[in-house]
Amino acid sequence: MTIIEVSQKKNRPYLGQLMKKLVHNRCSLELLRFFVEHPNGRFSKLAIVHAIDEGNSRLETERALAELVEEGILKTSIENNICFYMLTREEPMRRMVLNVALFDLREWQLVLEHV
Repeated sequence: MTIIEVSQKKNRPYLGQLMKKLVHNRCSLELLRFFVEHPNGRFSKLAIVHAIDEGNSRLETERALAELVEEGILKTSIENNICFYMLTREEPMRRMVLNVALFDLREWQLVLEHV
C-alpha cells in the first residue's frame, strides 16, 4: 500500500494530513527513516541525535522527536531516569510509517500533489 492509497482512505484522512505535515520537515523525515531501519529498537535521545544529526541542530532534532511523539508515531518509555524512543506498536500507524518512510524526495513531491 502506498502513501497515496493510505491518505485517500475515507476512514483515515488524518494520516494523509499528518504525512503532509511531516514531509515539510526534513528532520522528521530523517527520524522516520531512522526508525524504519530499526523498527524494533528503542533509543535514547542522545543516541538518536548522534545517529541522524548530519546538518540539523540538536534543538531541531529534539523538536521533531517531540512532534512525532505528540502525533503518536513514536512512543516513549523511561528506565533509570532515561527516556527511550521507539516506533509505535499501533498497527495502522506503524504500517504507514514502515511503508512510506523509504520514499525518495521525488516520490514525496508526488505524494504532496495527492494529499
